[in-house]
Amino acid sequence: MSHLDDETIALRALGEHVGPEVQTHLESCEQCRAEVASLERVTSSARGAGAGRLERPPERVWDGIAEELGLADGGAAEQVTAAPAPFPAAAPPPAAGPPPASAPAPSTATTGASAWRRRTAWIAAASFLVGVGGTVLALNLPDRDSQGPVVASAALDPMPGREATGEAAVHEKDGRRVLDLRLDDAGPTGFLEVWLLDADAQRLVSLGMLTGTSGTFELPPGLDLKEFPVVDVSDEPYDGNPAHSGDSIVRGRLA
Repeated sequence: MSHLDDETIALRALGEHVGPEVQTHLESCEQCRAEVASLERVTSSARGAGAGRLERPPERVWDGIAEELGLADGGAAEQVTAAPAPFPAAAPPPAAGPPPASAPAPSTATTGASAWRRRTAWIAAASFLVGVGGTVLALNLPDRDSQGPVVASAALDPMPGREATGEAAVHEKDGRRVLDLRLDDAGPTGFLEVWLLDADAQRLVSLGMLTGTSGTFELPPGLDLKEFPVVDVSDEPYDGNPAHSGDSIVRGRLA
């Protein structure tokens, strides 16, 4: 079975009218339908102001972007990455209305005019994806000014056998305290979890999972930082055990 060309997939995902033959093909072709749906999720996320989960389109789509923009192999996939979004996925965009009767059928043949349109479509799609990634990333970055003044801070030093370093600061405003943590590349084998420990490392409170190299965590009301002054970031295996793994990457005492 022949498949839709990259231009048609991009235009269909952006909500353009591409002809009844395209819809007929999508109803019978799972591969093309999946590629259109993947790009539609990205456009839907952007229309929801960064509220959706951004997912990586299939490699065939990235290969088309890289080829049309003259990038090195894998260049598009490396340059356009999706920022994690901790919000529920946005609803898909409404179905496009009936296409004009004169819309052309999908074709794999590329004339000079269609090549220009194909290049334009992919440039628009690539630019759109870059913009979406930057928007979501900006939405997930903490606004330090709105968090209030720093009431405690700590330098995070590497634990034995580790090389990562970082910093942590506690901000307080209107009785609400948050821990703003930044870490260089820790190279975990599992996932990163942030803790507050007592001075003897016998009692601990989990603040949550750290995604990437920075995060902001709200401290539980009533938590006494004098009793739990040590910030700890651990490398946790995906074993379903909520306890501390015992494998700490960095640690530092708030002062």
